[in-house]
Amino acid sequence: MTLPPFIQHLQQRLQEPLPGYSGQAPMAPLPARIYTPPEGVWYRDSAVMALLLERPSQSDLEIVFTVRSSDLKSHSGQISFAGGRCEDGETFVQAALRETHEEIGIPPEHILPLGELSPLYVPVSTSFIHPVVGFLQGEPHTRANPGEVEEVFFVQMSHLLNPENMGNEPRTLLGREVIVPFWRVHPTIPLWGATAMMVRELLTLYEEFLQLA
Repeated sequence: MTLPPFIQHLQQRLQEPLPGYSGQAPMAPLPARIYTPPEGVWYRDSAVMALLLERPSQSDLEIVFTVRSSDLKSHSGQISFAGGRCEDGETFVQAALRETHEEIGIPPEHILPLGELSPLYVPVSTSFIHPVVGFLQGEPHTRANPGEVEEVFFVQMSHLLNPENMGNEPRTLLGREVIVPFWRVHPTIPLWGATAMMVRELLTLYEEFLQLA
């Protein structure tokens, strides 16, 4: 497999110190809060797959997103990465690959794991989320698990870098009023919250690469 230049760069860059919250912050609801588990608070580790895709039919790298089932207890109907709770003995990479296969049907052997982004604590679901970055070359053959996923779709990196595709709106989260930044990536559903923060850190690394090119 011949890797695109950014994927080659990213494979190395993810082994180095990451931007962390400074990279996530542009998509964080304001006023800001802590995105690491508070001391003494129970939480569970989860892993998600931030899957980068190179398709022959597209001129730009894409990111694979899902729309979560409206029947789920938490984050129902929202845009997210494939992922879920880590099982005993699993690494974050193993959990992200397993969940991606279970939720959208892409076998683990089709995905090249590149590394991990900064983890992010989500108090609504008491989850400490570990984003794994993967790469897939070729047309993906996805199969949404109807119990967890309503839709699989792809968004070009250039679309996310265009400020015209961004906005913000007031919301009430955990009993407080906040301003939520979001991307317009879907006809009816905004990309916001934890997933948007993870995407923003990934885009920060992409922007670093573009400045080097």
